[in-house]
Amino acid sequence: MHVDRLSDGLWRWTAPHPDWRDEPAVGWERDVACVYHEAPDGILLLDPLVPSGDEGERFWRHLDQDVERVGLPPTVAVTSVWHSRSADAVRERYTGTQVLGVAPTSGCHLDGLLEDGGFLPGGCRVTLPDAPGDARMALVQCACHGLLWPSDLVVADGAGGLRRPPAAWFGDAAAAEWLQDGLPLLLPHLLELPVEHLVPAHGPVISTDARLALERALTAPQT
Repeated sequence: MHVDRLSDGLWRWTAPHPDWRDEPAVGWERDVACVYHEAPDGILLLDPLVPSGDEGERFWRHLDQDVERVGLPPTVAVTSVWHSRSADAVRERYTGTQVLGVAPTSGCHLDGLLEDGGFLPGGCRVTLPDAPGDARMALVQCACHGLLWPSDLVVADGAGGLRRPPAAWFGDAAAAEWLQDGLPLLLPHLLELPVEHLVPAHGPVISTDARLALERALTAPQT
């Protein structure tokens, strides 16, 4: 597990995904990212994945302390049907935890669905585009920190930057067309809020020229 402090109350951590395979067809690195966001009205966990073994025990110990200090159970946002990860484990550990996802097929117990234009603890805004199939993912923004979590709609490009995900991930012609033509249309809406930390689930954190990195990722020709 690797942990980065992005700002007061804003942390990113990575953990090895249990379903990862060392095959070129997978197209993403073994370690995937998650976000911890703390605000007076509660803790928000974006697509949390708890590591195994000693690192998992250390993770739970710190999260237990945070939950006790804040005095409220965390809220978990599952921003893709692929990102159930440790949502059930968090819900089982903390009474009152709400797990919100993009669709009933998210692979974990959901207490409700994320809504386009809705807000999560800390005033985090949800953008849930009307995309086809598995391309329907939630982007989460926090104005106070300038955080943008694009789920898997922006991913590593293999050269230290970011890009739109490969159409092959979806196996759906409609999703591929939306990634090419529909996703870039979200750019003006996403830029309504500050973009200082661009934090994808698969890829590096961009905290320098994050706005420019987002523009490039959403407008560069799809390959």
